[in-house]
Amino acid sequence: MAEVRIKDIDEHEIDTILAEDIDFEGRLTFKKPLMIKGKFKGEIKSTSALYIGEKAYVEATTEADVVSSKGRHKGDILGHSRVELFSTARVDGDIATPDFVVESGCRFNGNCSMGGGDGSRRDSSAQAPVSAPAAGAPAGTGPAAAPAQPRGPDQSRPASQPVQQRPDAAQQRPVTPGQQTPPHQQQQQQQQQQRPPGQPGSGGQGGGQR
Repeated sequence: MAEVRIKDIDEHEIDTILAEDIDFEGRLTFKKPLMIKGKFKGEIKSTSALYIGEKAYVEATTEADVVSSKGRHKGDILGHSRVELFSTARVDGDIATPDFVVESGCRFNGNCSMGGGDGSRRDSSAQAPVSAPAAGAPAGTGPAAAPAQPRGPDQSRPASQPVQQRPDAAQQRPVTPGQQTPPHQQQQQQQQQQRPPGQPGSGGQGGGQR
């Protein structure tokens, strides 16, 4: 397996350099590439690149676009684009970066997260919106409304109402006025139905013995 080699940067390409005899403590912010060769303690925040020299000692929480170290760094490092550790680097702390390059021989004690700074966040508003009917639109015109089904003659009646059966037409035969039976004939017919067979009726001719 080929050994990883990190490209060294020319110091002439760096705008600001903190020399080896500088011992600084506080908060350091910058927008152009910067190199630390001395000692620094505090907090570092940059939108550009930070370079740590081979004899430098940095004890800080560091956030930069690119962090390239040859010296010793104590504290967490957040590299938005890349973190480079040369063979002489010593790092005690956690590292979060999308691109982590390490040469053989360096010492790194901590956890490494490759989520990638701001790139690991996802926008929760990317979900598809739920459309609703426009104001003033009739109900049921939305995209989820089902088409109206026509009702048959039996569907117009509520489910709780019992079905009424029609009487048989044969049981309701109309009686014409000329066919009605007088009341006295109806009484005679009822008596004949109740009389035992062979018994003479009260309205017949004499049935006595001679």
